[in-house]
Amino acid sequence: MKIAIIGAGPAGLAALKYSIDEGHDCVSYEKSGKVGGLWNYSDNTEVDEFGLPIHSSMYYGLKTNLPKELMQFENFPYKESERSILSQEEVLAYITSYADTFNLLPHIKFFKHVTEVTPLPSGKWTIKIKDLKTNIVEVKEHDAVFVCVGNYSVPKSPNIEGLDKFKGKTIHSHVYRKSDSFKNKRVVLIGGGPSGVDISRIVAEVADKVYVSLRSQGGPLERFSEKVIIKQKILKVTENSVIFEDNSEEKIDAIIFCTGYVYSYPFLSAQCGIQVEDNWVKYLYKQVINIDHPTMAFIGIPFRLPHYPLFCIQVRFFLKYLKGGLVISKSQMRQDLDEYMKKLKENGQPIQNAHFLGPKSAWYMDDLADTAKIKRVSPVIHKLYARFSSLGKKKFKMSFKILNDEEFQESELN
Repeated sequence: MKIAIIGAGPAGLAALKYSIDEGHDCVSYEKSGKVGGLWNYSDNTEVDEFGLPIHSSMYYGLKTNLPKELMQFENFPYKESERSILSQEEVLAYITSYADTFNLLPHIKFFKHVTEVTPLPSGKWTIKIKDLKTNIVEVKEHDAVFVCVGNYSVPKSPNIEGLDKFKGKTIHSHVYRKSDSFKNKRVVLIGGGPSGVDISRIVAEVADKVYVSLRSQGGPLERFSEKVIIKQKILKVTENSVIFEDNSEEKIDAIIFCTGYVYSYPFLSAQCGIQVEDNWVKYLYKQVINIDHPTMAFIGIPFRLPHYPLFCIQVRFFLKYLKGGLVISKSQMRQDLDEYMKKLKENGQPIQNAHFLGPKSAWYMDDLADTAKIKRVSPVIHKLYARFSSLGKKKFKMSFKILNDEEFQESELN
C-alpha cells in the first residue's frame, strides 16, 4: 500500500519503520527540517521562520518524567548508562539514532506542511502538501494515512475570574523556555501534571516564592520540590495577587499555566469525520482507527502511560488491520467505542478523560494485541511503569535495568 505518515516525531518514526518492514510504499511529511517532533528545543515561542505556530513545548533543563527504559522503541534500547532519567538532548539523540539505524531519513520529506487531508469514495486519500521552502503546493493520493502530529502544541488555559485585570506576567508552559525572567519573583504555577512538577522545580531555584495551585490536594504531593508551596485551586485574580479557595491571598508577579493541551487537527477536512469534543477525539476504534474512514489511524492519543511502547503497539495494530488480519465492520467498531464510553460514564469519569489511561494502560495495550492477534508489549514494561508510578519523588533518583520480558532491577543513585 501507499501510506502517508504525517509527522516525523517518535510516533511518526515508529509508523514509518514498521510500515517499511511490511513492504509498504511510505512517505513521511514533516513540516520542520528535523526528526524528533517536540523533542527539538527552540528559543522561539510564537512562530517559526515560515510563520507557522511553534510546535514544540520543550524547555531548557527538562528532565524526563519516565525512565529511559519506558521511553524506548521495541528492540532498540538506549545505550547503557547508570541514569534512567534523561535530558532532552539525550532523548533527541536516541530518536535521531533510531531514524539513522533503520535508514528512515530517505522516506521523510522535510519542510512539507500538510494543509488538507480528504477521503475519497474509494477509501483512499488526497493530501495537500505545501513545500515551505518553495511555496509550491502539491496534491498526492495515498491508500492509508497515519496521523502522528503529537498532542502537546495547542495550549489549554482555564478561565479565571479577574485574570484580565492581572498586571503581572502570564504564560502557558507551551511558551516557557528558561527560568531567568522569574528570578526573585513570586510565581504561581497552575497544574500538577508532569510540566507543573518539573517547571516548578526549575523556577524554584531562582524565584523568591513559588506556589503551585492544584484542583485537588489528594494527589501525590511528594513529587514537588521542598521549595514549592502547595495551594488550593485559585478562586480569583486581582491586579497583583491571587486568592485561593481557602480565601488565602498571595502577592504574585507571574502566573504560569501548566494546564495541558488540546487535541487539534486543523488539516483534516470535515469529510474525515473527526471531531474533538471536550478533548475527546471522536470517533476512534480502540483510540486508533477512524471509524468512518478506517484507512486512517491516529498514533499516540492516549496519555499517562509509557508512550514509546504505545506507539509501537498501535502502529502494529493498524497495520494488521490494513493487511486484512483484523476483520471488523464499522458498526462493530462503533459498538466497541460506545461500550467503552458507557463504562467511563458509569465510573464517574467525564468525557475529557476518554484518552486517560494511567493504571489502565496495561489492559489497553494487551487489548490491542489480543484483538489483532499480534505480539503483546513485554509484561516487564507494565510492571516497571506501575512500580515507577508508585515511588513518589524518590523515583527521579532511581536507576532501572530491564533484565528480561518479565523482570527488572532497581537501585537508588547516590
